Amino acid sequence: MLTPNAVLRTAAVCASLFFLTSCATPAPIKPESASLWDKNSELGIPVSAPFDGPEPGESRSINLPSGRNFIVHVPEKYDPEKRWPLVMVFHGWGEEPKAIEGYTEMNAAQAIVVYPAGVEKAWTPAPYAKTTEEEDLKFVADMVDSLRATYAIDDNRIFAAGLSNGGGFAAFLACRMPETFHSIATVSAAYYEGIHKNCSGDPVGRLDMHGTDDPVVEYYGGTRHGTKYDSVSTVMETNRKRNQCTTDVTTMRLVNNALQQTWVGCKAPLQHIRIGGGSHIWPGGRVDDRAEVGKGFATDRVLDFFGVPGRPAGTEDPESGKKTS
Repeated sequence: MLTPNAVLRTAAVCASLFFLTSCATPAPIKPESASLWDKNSELGIPVSAPFDGPEPGESRSINLPSGRNFIVHVPEKYDPEKRWPLVMVFHGWGEEPKAIEGYTEMNAAQAIVVYPAGVEKAWTPAPYAKTTEEEDLKFVADMVDSLRATYAIDDNRIFAAGLSNGGGFAAFLACRMPETFHSIATVSAAYYEGIHKNCSGDPVGRLDMHGTDDPVVEYYGGTRHGTKYDSVSTVMETNRKRNQCTTDVTTMRLVNNALQQTWVGCKAPLQHIRIGGGSHIWPGGRVDDRAEVGKGFATDRVLDFFGVPGRPAGTEDPESGKKTS
């Protein structure tokens, strides 16, 4: 089985030997990427050239022709004969992609996982962003297109997640690119004005996770950088209407002070995890010293919402209390 990298290397060797001899193969090599995508997908056939990505089980930084870049991780058991989920994870303001790759440990997921880099470490439409809405939307579209050209991506399982400014941007993507993203998950998201402006009415799965004692982006809304941001309750009501849920909500205690609310009768799932006393952090991540909700909590909940298997070693199941090996 030829991996995408092996195909690219074979093509390079053939090109260099063209004027000397032909590459001896039983039959002409068909570019592997030609069979990767669903030709009936609403996203269409990719127009990007495949890139030279990492080997299975590894990560690599990829530069696009536009000059923008991202880190991509390929699961250890990647097999191009089946389609894989794509999870895009957006960093917070002032962070590097490598940081959120490290503390979320999202690479344990059985998915293609991508960590994009925001210009000057920020995402639109936050007041401190250096990019326009159109520029960041095009960057995401370019990434998705190039990834679909390179790997066997399941177009019905493309997801976005993010922390703080990155969480707000994930919500923005759900509004502006609902044909691309099946569901999104936000952690301590900054819902600045503009995120839900001109939002599509198409339902998109939504998981929101936020600590009630978040000192940076307050649970009940507020103002930062001279710009208002919405409260969690306002955002959830907006998405309840968008996802056509009833007003009925089921509540379940996951662990300690973490309560999960699930709206009923939705066209697309809608959940909120309220962490009593929680701060501005990826709960249960590597840099969460308190980790009152258990190791790997946020990553487990996000991947569970997306329906993606694979968890970091030592992740505590909030229901059984058991840890992954």
